[in-house]
Amino acid sequence: PADRPAHPLLAPEARLAVQRIMSEGAGVLRSADSLTRAADQLDQLHTEARVALEENGKTAEPGVDTWEATNLLSVARVLVAAALLREETRGCHWREDHAERDDTRWRRHIVVRLNPDRSLAVRTTDTSDFPPTRPSQRPQEQ
Repeated sequence: PADRPAHPLLAPEARLAVQRIMSEGAGVLRSADSLTRAADQLDQLHTEARVALEENGKTAEPGVDTWEATNLLSVARVLVAAALLREETRGCHWREDHAERDDTRWRRHIVVRLNPDRSLAVRTTDTSDFPPTRPSQRPQEQ
């Protein structure tokens, strides 16, 4: 129907669930296990909201609180996806299961894209240049 929202909105109460999930699974100390649990729980919140919209045409009532909860979930999903991919400790990203910094493998950027189906596509760049460049675009050393 024309009045059906394009994307599901989370109920304001979901904000507390997202905050709890992030504190437990993606806090200062992280591991593959804690990040995987957090990703699964965040995906479950996202899926429940999407299914409710698809099956019942229902979503939370639009408002500041619902947009904040929905946006918080989106940011949390991106953060956890990137943290899962980066298997090293760098800056304030501390992986208990990968305590050392690894410039050889990880001195590059992580790019996260939201697909049309609202899933995430996560990849690393081939270079640490910012913005990322291809080898053929780099200035030649003199």
